Amino acid sequence: MNEESFYEPAIRRGDTQYGDGYTEKLFERMNKLDPDFSMMFQKMVHGGLYDRDVIPHKIREFCAISALLVTGRFDQMKGHLTAAHNYGAEDKEILEVIFQMFTYTGAPAVLEALKIYEQWIEGGHSMSGFGSAED
Repeated sequence: MNEESFYEPAIRRGDTQYGDGYTEKLFERMNKLDPDFSMMFQKMVHGGLYDRDVIPHKIREFCAISALLVTGRFDQMKGHLTAAHNYGAEDKEILEVIFQMFTYTGAPAVLEALKIYEQWIEGGHSMSGFGSAED
């Protein structure tokens, strides 16, 4: 991939959130599918919204975990558990965010999220996602 295929602020933010190399791999895969969409995504999400400093990044990740849990997007949640951890969230804080969602979504979703959380802990805080090595 040539360098014009990557938006550097998106790569930097992604490396901070998910670990070195994750977003480059993600964007390489997206570039193969549709380079224009990939660049739009890079600029809007990783190099845009995720790169803002209005709220602390740890809080931003708590919001993402909550939203993904409530909407049942458990496959994506593991990446945001990792990002929250990389921004300094303690395991007990992340677990509390999951518990808090019981009020809004009920036991089935929280129990499913707890399975994801346990897998994430047992896997050494590792993640999966469209750009990870596991996919």
